[in-house]
Amino acid sequence: MKKLALAVVVFNVVVVGACLVGLAQELPQYGESPLAAGLKAIAAAIAFAGGALGTAIAQSRIGPAAVAAVAEDQKNFLNALIFIAIPETLVVFGFVVIFLL
Repeated sequence: MKKLALAVVVFNVVVVGACLVGLAQELPQYGESPLAAGLKAIAAAIAFAGGALGTAIAQSRIGPAAVAAVAEDQKNFLNALIFIAIPETLVVFGFVVIFLL
């Protein structure tokens, strides 16, 4: 697990470094360079994928606990629904930010 975490960190550092190189270049007179626009899109996609993966991991642990709580007592349904919806907002906000870029 530690090797996987290290590989993810190294990959993110390499991608961010590539984006910084692309954004540090001087822009031509007509606007943004195509390379910088492409690197921004790749960085946004990787950031969104990381948030979506984190949300999936959170929901995979919250879901069974929420179902068990509702099975024991029906009064826990609203709490379970809220606990499942909170991580999902991360994906929704990430999706909105991608379209704003």
